[in-house]
Amino acid sequence: MERSNFTSEIPIFNIPGGIHPAEHKTESNSQPIRKLPLAKQLVINLKGQAGNRSVATVEVGDYVLKGQVIAENDGIFSSYQHAPSSGTVIAIEKRPIAHPSGLEDLCIIIETDGQDKWCDLSPVDYKNLQREQILARIFEAGIVGLGGASFPSHIKLKREQGIDTLIINAAECEPYITCDDRLLQENAKQVLAGAQIVAHLFHNLNIVIGIEDNKPAAIEALKKARQELQLDNLKIAVVPTKYPSGGEKQLIQLLTGKQVPHGKLPADLGIIMHNVGTCFAIYEAIIHGKPLVERIVTLTGDACSNKGNYRIPFGTPIEHLIKATESQLANKYIMGGPMMGYELQSLSIGIVKATNCIIMNNKQLPANQSVLPCIRCGECMNACPAELLPQQLYWHSKADEFDKAEDYNLFDCIECGACAYVCPSNIPLVQYYRYAKSTIRNNRVEKIKADKARQRHEARLERIERVKREKAEKHQKAAEARRKAAQATGQDDAKKAAVAAALARVQAKKAQQEKTADKADCVDNNKQESS
Repeated sequence: MERSNFTSEIPIFNIPGGIHPAEHKTESNSQPIRKLPLAKQLVINLKGQAGNRSVATVEVGDYVLKGQVIAENDGIFSSYQHAPSSGTVIAIEKRPIAHPSGLEDLCIIIETDGQDKWCDLSPVDYKNLQREQILARIFEAGIVGLGGASFPSHIKLKREQGIDTLIINAAECEPYITCDDRLLQENAKQVLAGAQIVAHLFHNLNIVIGIEDNKPAAIEALKKARQELQLDNLKIAVVPTKYPSGGEKQLIQLLTGKQVPHGKLPADLGIIMHNVGTCFAIYEAIIHGKPLVERIVTLTGDACSNKGNYRIPFGTPIEHLIKATESQLANKYIMGGPMMGYELQSLSIGIVKATNCIIMNNKQLPANQSVLPCIRCGECMNACPAELLPQQLYWHSKADEFDKAEDYNLFDCIECGACAYVCPSNIPLVQYYRYAKSTIRNNRVEKIKADKARQRHEARLERIERVKREKAEKHQKAAEARRKAAQATGQDDAKKAAVAAALARVQAKKAQQEKTADKADCVDNNKQESS
């Protein structure tokens, strides 16, 4: 592929590791971006972005317009979903989704009416809006990172303090994928205008576009667009073509010489990064009021008859793409690139916001070759851009020694597949790392659940003991009251008995005195009679 002779406008640093796989980009980037006929049905996955599943706001039988909200966010780590075309909601049910597992998840199925009729749009002048209003617009437009991670974009933009650099990721280092390349060639001005909107959210923000030197036409388009928009604070950084230079941490290191520390985010270095497709989506949402309902997807592979880049509505089934491009049935369908993508388990799956490429392939990809024992050659270590020890991670992951795998910084692995690509034994290393990561995450979730269950059990036992103590105390107080009452009653009786005894003694004494007096009177009377 032709390399640009354009010199980078900022110093370029080196990154460790990396590989140079065959690019296969000229097969799809020589034609302008096109559109395909609209599919009869669109299958919109409610979990079609990073974070929580969206919550459907429509019901079966509802007629919807293109751009209308059909699902709202469920918490901050979620996204709005909009109707990719006008039509009728015919089902809300579980369907196969774009996921390596091939599992099913909740989807909204729209039967299109062929009119592709938009709902009312509300473009705005962002310069007259407050920061929070712009963020709300981006959020409500359902915009997520279109580089592959599909992380809700407004979250990255919330932090304002300490941010001094915006990096636009145009590296697109994965083989086969050219959607960002064609977008820049045809819509560089709109992409940079979207970057301007992002820059407006911050103060004194420097903008750097990182792009590999195998995209000369896109670089020229960026230069022209920058001149037209008079963006004096924007630099174009041309980096050598090397996979995975488009990784977030790798591109930051290439452009700044800084490494994102373990457990930290780019924002901790004063940097935010967005993909060129994300910037274009922000431009469309603010300037034209259009929510995110479609994206550019590279359709390629040896079984694809009309390779190229197409604007495709979300939810378009893979089987429709095959038919619309007059392609033959392939042995494998890969969503994403051959390095980090995954095989689709069903052709009824609808594309999602993270779908940047569909590879229709009959040839055997490197990851599908026969696996041999590890020979401890160390090539994986040399290729790792994160400077990890893939061999040790492999052994510990395979042996379910997850604590040891974490000690070797398993979660710093970006799953780029460089280690597996250079492995002479064809060991699917990344699959082991993904297995270990998912198991650790599941174990953590289970531990949290177990801790909560233990806390509930302990709280229940404490509640039972408290009730017992309260009953015992109540009985003890009642007994004490009875004892005191009885004691008080006994004291009253004793007093009464003492009083009665005293009265009896007084009466007895009085009776005795009266008896003595009577005797005395009798004696006196007898004496008188005798005399």
